[in-house]
Amino acid sequence: NDPLTMELNNTQKHANSHLAIMGKPGVGKTQFLLKILADIRVQSSYQTNFIFFDYKGDVVDNDGFIDVTRSRTYRLLQNNESLPINPFVLPAYDEQSIQVSAREKAESFASINSKFGVVQKGALTEAIMAAYAKRASSKDPYPDFQDVLEMATMAYEEEGKRDDSLIEVLRDLANFNLFWSHGHSVKPIDKLSNRSMIIDVHAMPVLKELVGYLVIERLYKEMTNLPDSPIKDGRRTLRTILVIDEAHNYLGQKNIFLQRIIREGRSKGIVVFFASQSPNDYQQKFFNFQELLEFAYIFQCEGVSASSIQDILGCGNKTAKDLQSEVARLEPFQVISRSGVKTEEFVKFAAEPYYKNY
Repeated sequence: NDPLTMELNNTQKHANSHLAIMGKPGVGKTQFLLKILADIRVQSSYQTNFIFFDYKGDVVDNDGFIDVTRSRTYRLLQNNESLPINPFVLPAYDEQSIQVSAREKAESFASINSKFGVVQKGALTEAIMAAYAKRASSKDPYPDFQDVLEMATMAYEEEGKRDDSLIEVLRDLANFNLFWSHGHSVKPIDKLSNRSMIIDVHAMPVLKELVGYLVIERLYKEMTNLPDSPIKDGRRTLRTILVIDEAHNYLGQKNIFLQRIIREGRSKGIVVFFASQSPNDYQQKFFNFQELLEFAYIFQCEGVSASSIQDILGCGNKTAKDLQSEVARLEPFQVISRSGVKTEEFVKFAAEPYYKNY
């Protein structure tokens, strides 16, 4: 019954502020996550923001949480809502910046869609560059997905190629009205890091991860141009939290921008929160997520390997093996995490749900 305090931005105690909550559905992890986010918004006097990818559509319907956090909701594929974001906005529009960005987008598309090969990546890169060229002399020198689709379709027709997975994805992105496009009455937002938004993707049959990728890329590009986040009395100012629900959908894919935010975001005050179903999700050969998660909370889950518990908690092998069966038997809202006391290998506590506090 002793209270536990999370000092998320204490630079003297913690190497970073990245956090993961893991457990099977229905054990309280979303309620715990909402409680932490509401606390952060209130205690920071609404200076720390978040971008929340809602996979299940339950957070976007929580009116109380939206009021408490003063967040804006975007329900994609519902009521003709679109994100006021243009993924093609760049800090500079010189030839090299455009070429690098086009190639990075092609890599992002390919990391999600297994049907994307070298040919599709090349075609997408060329279509994006041609779309920038089309808009180069206009007051808004960035294309939208309709422009890219037009350029790709034109190139395919000239080469006598049939529509493939690339044209299909571009057509969906253009027709579903997911992002800002030319013709919208207002300009796309120039900054993501200074607003709190819940992006509801649950109604989308496809493209969930791709929408996430494009928003994450945009946040990363913005992050690189931010000054370092100030530190006062050993506490670093947190600007924005990127919240990824159902994170197992992302962790297995090589999202270079997510990896860069995790690696480089600390000095900029950009933080990542994950919610997923198991500690096993963070064991990826291409990127060591466990090593860069300073805060990790394990709710009830089954089939967890001892090695992932050991990596997540930093405990000994014997302790990890003993905890395997205990993790499977945890009651709802019971949590095991790293201990703040050096002589203890872990701590067990009761998580406070959002609905009991707000």
